[in-house]
Amino acid sequence: MKTGSLIIFLSIIFCFIAIPAMASVEVGHVNVRPSGDLESGKSNVTVDLQMNFVSIGGQTFPSDESISLRTELENPVWTYSIILDGVENPRPPVSRKQLDLSGWELSYENIDENVKVSLRGMAPKVDSSREIEIVSVNVATPGGRIKETVKNVTAFVADPGELKGDITSVKETYSKLEKDIAQSKADGIDVSKAEAKAKEALNSLNSAAGASYSNAQVYIKNANTYIKDAYSMIDLGQSKKTIDDAKEAIDKTDEWISYFKIEKGLGSDPRLAPIVTKREFAAEYASDAKNLYDSGKYSEAKKRAEEAYKKANEVFDETQELNAELEASPIGFEFPDLSGILVYVIGIIVVILVIFGLLKFMKNRGGGGRGGGGGGGSFGSRDRPKKKSTAHQYDELF
Repeated sequence: MKTGSLIIFLSIIFCFIAIPAMASVEVGHVNVRPSGDLESGKSNVTVDLQMNFVSIGGQTFPSDESISLRTELENPVWTYSIILDGVENPRPPVSRKQLDLSGWELSYENIDENVKVSLRGMAPKVDSSREIEIVSVNVATPGGRIKETVKNVTAFVADPGELKGDITSVKETYSKLEKDIAQSKADGIDVSKAEAKAKEALNSLNSAAGASYSNAQVYIKNANTYIKDAYSMIDLGQSKKTIDDAKEAIDKTDEWISYFKIEKGLGSDPRLAPIVTKREFAAEYASDAKNLYDSGKYSEAKKRAEEAYKKANEVFDETQELNAELEASPIGFEFPDLSGILVYVIGIIVVILVIFGLLKFMKNRGGGGRGGGGGGGSFGSRDRPKKKSTAHQYDELF
């Protein structure tokens, strides 16, 4: 028990021995004028701050360390005063980007110490807008290496030309958006949502023109976002219309396929098979586009719907080619329509048959009246008379 108490006591003694070598530096509010963004190569900057040294064990600051103040302002001028127990001790101005206060100058025993620092400088010229270090307060080791950064104040240096270029670029994008909205509207697409987003983009651009650089950047970013949203709304309208157009083309193709199968009996015809297959591809593309549309992926839905519409039109054109082929080459032999003259043809045939019958009847009836020697008159013998020999006739003549 005694041994434990001794260890604790020695530890406390050790702490008190070590503390004098420790000291603390505090920096309160740093007043920078002007506040906000700085203009490249033009803004004059003033910085005021105060360092407070917290004495621990009687020493205000280690004598072997130093305070290093740095800045990125151009043409900096430092002025400072060491205040000991309320008495101010001014030091000569220093014109360089780094002000070093040695531990020898800052190290005091059992005294209230503060250091007031003022900095004057100009915002540097920058090729592109960026953040710079206005002032930093650091504790450095004897070798000059930064041991601790107590305070660091930055500001944004804006290049007006760059900001003007950014606004001009967004305005050009907005101008293109207006034309695309007008074209989509002419194509029968609902662009009301796109027009609302475009109006918000224009308001942001107008606000950016009179704002500070950092605020203008926010407005420009917002304008770009609104423009992107507007194009998304255009894609929404275009994808919906294209999906509807593709469906209409597929429906027309289905009508022709049904006609070929039912009216023309081409259900198993090899010429119809590729048309049916391509129709299925078009329907699948249209279904994919609808799913993407329902998921809010309007740009992808538009692209897929365009593929469906293209395929559907190709299939429809093939149905027209097949129909033209069928009309040019009718299947089977078709008799001409003679229904109009059929009555006259039958009448002529009947007349011919009657005449033929009368002639035959009269011939048979009158052949027996020409016999030689005592026949039975007109209704005499049916035996035909024998013709005389031609040769005999010639003998009589000659």
